[in-house]
Order: sequence, then C-alpha cells, then structure tokens
Amino acid sequence: MSPFRNRSDRLIIDGKPLADDHFSGVGHYTMSLVGALDEVLVDRPDLDVRLVVPRDRMARVLELGLRRIRPLRLPVPYLAFRRAVEQGTLPTMDRLLGRGTYFFPHYIRWPLHRSPSVTAVHDLSFEKVPETVDGPNAELLRREVRNSVEHSDAITALTETMADEIAEHYDLPRDRIHIVGAAADQRRFYRRSDREVAEVKATYGIYGDYLITVGNIEPRKNQIRLIDAFCSLPRALAERYTLVLVGAGAWNERAIHERVDEALASGHKVMALLSTVSDRDLPALYSGASASPYTSIYEGFGMPPLEAMACQTPVLTGDRSTMPEVAGGAAILVDVTDTAAIAKGLEDILGLDDASRADLVARGLQNVDRHRWQTAAEHLLGAVDAVAGSR
Repeated sequence: MSPFRNRSDRLIIDGKPLADDHFSGVGHYTMSLVGALDEVLVDRPDLDVRLVVPRDRMARVLELGLRRIRPLRLPVPYLAFRRAVEQGTLPTMDRLLGRGTYFFPHYIRWPLHRSPSVTAVHDLSFEKVPETVDGPNAELLRREVRNSVEHSDAITALTETMADEIAEHYDLPRDRIHIVGAAADQRRFYRRSDREVAEVKATYGIYGDYLITVGNIEPRKNQIRLIDAFCSLPRALAERYTLVLVGAGAWNERAIHERVDEALASGHKVMALLSTVSDRDLPALYSGASASPYTSIYEGFGMPPLEAMACQTPVLTGDRSTMPEVAGGAAILVDVTDTAAIAKGLEDILGLDDASRADLVARGLQNVDRHRWQTAAEHLLGAVDAVAGSR
C-alpha cells in the first residue's frame, strides 16, 4: 500500500524536544502535552499517534510510560538529526516515515511531500527582543520559523496575545492560528507539607525566609534587574530574605553570575542553584517561598508563575508580553524594565497582610484551574482534525 494515501487517521509528532541534551521549557511543554494527549486518546481509538525519536534516544520516550502513543524510531542518531535540522538538510520526511498529519512542537517544520502539518510557535523573542537570544540561534529561527509558518497548514500558539502577535508579524489570517495553551501539572505542583519544605531547604542549603525565581539563567529572564531590585530593598527587609535563582545555565550568563557575586560581596543573600534542583524538589521549593518573582522581559507563556500559584505562593510578574494574560488577575504586575518598579513590587508582595495574601493565593488557585493540560491536548487534536480534514 502506498505511504501517500490519505492518512487522516495518523498523527506523527516530532519528539526531538524530548531528546535534546538541554531539557528546555519546550521539552517540558512537549512532555506534558504528549502525556495529556496519551490520556485523551482513550476517546480517539481511530487515531494512530506516533512519536518520532532518534534511534539513540528511544529510552527517554520509553521512560514516559505512554500507553496509547507509540514511538517511531528515526534511523539516525540524535546528533546527526539535530545537525540536519539546523542546516536545513533533512530529506522529505513523510517519504521516510509515511503519510499522516505532522505536529512540530518546537518551531521548525520538516520538509514534507504531501502530508498536512501543524507547527507550534511559542514566542517571537528572536524577532522582538533579538538582543536576548544567542545570535546564531536567532538567525536560524528567523529563517526557519518564517519558512515553517509559510508551509504549515496551521500554527499553534500558547496564548491569545501571542497568537495575535504571530498573525501580525507574519501577516497570517488569524483563523490559521489555534490556541492550544499550557498548564501547571497539579498532580505534581501543589502545596507541600512543612516537613517536606524543611527537608528540601536543608538539601539545598537555604536558611530562613526566601524568594524563588525560576528560569534559565540568561538575559531574557532579566535576573540582573531582579537582583538589583532585591539589593535596593530597605536593609531590614533585604536582610530577612534570601533571593534564590533556580534554572539551567544558558546563553550569555556570565554577567548574571558576576552580579550574584557582587550582591554576595555587598552582604546580600543571593543563591544561584544552577541545574541542581530536581523536578521532584521544585514544588517544595515553591511551597516554602514567601513569594515568587518572575520578571522575564518577554514570554510566549511563562510556566513558573502558574507553578508557583499551584503551590500557593504569591507571584509578582511583568505587565507586558503575555504575562498579564497568563497571570489572570492573580499576581502583582510591574514594569520589568524598571528596577525601581520591581523593587516596589517586591516590597508590596512581601508586605501583604494575612487577608490580602490569602486572597492573592486563592485567586492564583482559581487561575491555575483555568489552565489544563487535558484541554491543551484536546485543542491540539482540534487543530489536527481541522487540517487533516482539509486535505
């Protein structure tokens, strides 16, 4: 039977984000979305879903314990596949893997002969704030994302704000962009006990009250302004808290490390836990924090505020990009380009009385409930069905 017959009953997902050495936010997004998709497929026995993974990274997919989504082995190793993606030398992939509807969760669409495709575009940082993105990577994304957008049958975005931005930037009809969304996994992110918090604090050497900010250590996450704001707090307030930075080292991180060292030298308590916090420990670290500032300059979604809200920790975040939409009226919003505004926000959130803090936490939990991975998976299937039915 020809692999090019109509295959509206087959969904093929690029599993590269699950195989990458640096498990980024897109990797966590893909893992959570695929996990939810595996659950909702109980109602879609007609759909054959395959996850494409390089031959030497199959173990990672098997560890996910998927029941309805089956791995599809790519007959090349990871490094060769990554190089082909970056150099634009991939062959026509549906000739190799067969027809179906293809979903690309990480910006870049593969060459396809006759198969419809859906591509996720998470943000346009490489276009809107290129100074915060590694130069060669930004150049790659500027070229490949435009090509992906032009050749995909549909695009997915995480928020209405980002969907509008993508449509405007690439001059796309708005109805070609489907909102899929993202969520905090409440089976993992929930308020942990005082005992668990104490154990995790001891594990990482955190003493007393602290603030936690989570995100890659890179310019776009704006850690230098956050540290500056923390160090500008009234001395009595700053002395009470430790500012804890959790995240993987990323592009152009040296200046951030230098700022941490300067803060320590001036007597301020700032900790950088780089790639040392396990996924298992993160919910307890959120739970024990007095507040969670997330002052990223630009985001397509921004998971940490939702994760913190799910752990009943008050959140401070930005008043721009997608953050107001994601925060859903359940965070203190500040101008993240203004150090004084961030400092004022920190004073405000740390100065909440019990009733105001409880109200902010309650609104945070309500906001978390508005975001569900199961809903995101169902929205993805809606986009897949729409393009499969159009061919």
